[in-house]
Amino acid sequence: MPIVEKVSWDFAKSEDVAYRFPKISLKYGSQVVVRENQWAVFFRDGKAYDVFGPGRHTITSKNIPFLTAALRKLKIIGDIFECEVVFVSNSQFRGNFGGQAYSAASGTLQYQAEIGYYGYLLYKVEDPKLFVVEFFGNRDASTSADVERYIRGFINERIIDEFAHFDTFNLVKSVDETTDKVSLIIRDEAARIGLKIIDCVFEGVKIPEEARRFATSMGQQAMAMQYMKETTAELPEGGGAAAAGVGAGIGIAMGTTMAKGMQTPTQQTPSQQPMIQCHKCGALNPTNTKFCGNCGNKLGALKMVQCPKCGTENPSQMKFCGNCGTKLKQAEVECSKCSTKNKAGSKFCGNCGNKL
Repeated sequence: MPIVEKVSWDFAKSEDVAYRFPKISLKYGSQVVVRENQWAVFFRDGKAYDVFGPGRHTITSKNIPFLTAALRKLKIIGDIFECEVVFVSNSQFRGNFGGQAYSAASGTLQYQAEIGYYGYLLYKVEDPKLFVVEFFGNRDASTSADVERYIRGFINERIIDEFAHFDTFNLVKSVDETTDKVSLIIRDEAARIGLKIIDCVFEGVKIPEEARRFATSMGQQAMAMQYMKETTAELPEGGGAAAAGVGAGIGIAMGTTMAKGMQTPTQQTPSQQPMIQCHKCGALNPTNTKFCGNCGNKLGALKMVQCPKCGTENPSQMKFCGNCGTKLKQAEVECSKCSTKNKAGSKFCGNCGNKL
């Protein structure tokens, strides 16, 4: 293998994150040239050793102490040695992401909504040694394209995992807060592989119309009743021989139970008290109450706000349109205690300090 007198990443492009020079032979006196926006990491046998910053570096036993110690331990120390040099850019990069994720199972139906999302993140390498070990050691990356593909997959995987922790009801009501929480998780996870997330922006979140209906008490009742109707239409209640034949008895019982649990006031027996669901926390309250006994939220019909792009009517608590993902202009929030109208997004009433 020819001895390399000088190694440098002169052909780096603006979109390149890193480049790996595979096994090369260096000698004391060889030069490593590192540009202003780069690092050079000495790499051998899956381990990252010395990191060189910008400048022209002449290889000596003094400026690569860790690598020299490793080579001496392997008993191959001499005037010539083999290693790999990975150049890493410390510039800022933009990466797009997008895909489909499912919410956590919600309600008696254990309903999961398929959520569409897309956006971008701005990131850079913060710890070059950790970055090289993770990508070129543990994940066997060879090119900048390999690194970029992994980062995109990493982001999408984290988003899908995190959306699965939020049930449909809360996801529909608090899309903005949910994406903020997901962004924080991504930042923490990225730091573990040597990356710094400068910004993570969800440009759009698309929630199906079915999910928006499910997030209302009437919608949940309607879906439960429809499920019960479709299930009991196939087999008579109680199962019997036919049920045993196809194993559908459980489905019928489940449908019947849900129907009883989700009945509207007109279908309930006299001994049952009509209930209304809180739009904020989902708790059931007697219909004659004005405020939720669980969270104190004012009960009643949802206020709607129209999407400026597609015209779809959305509940006023939603921050993105469930049909097209466009950010909605929020209506004023009325204090449940003193009825003062407050600016959208306010957490406490400006007049009495009550939590909104």
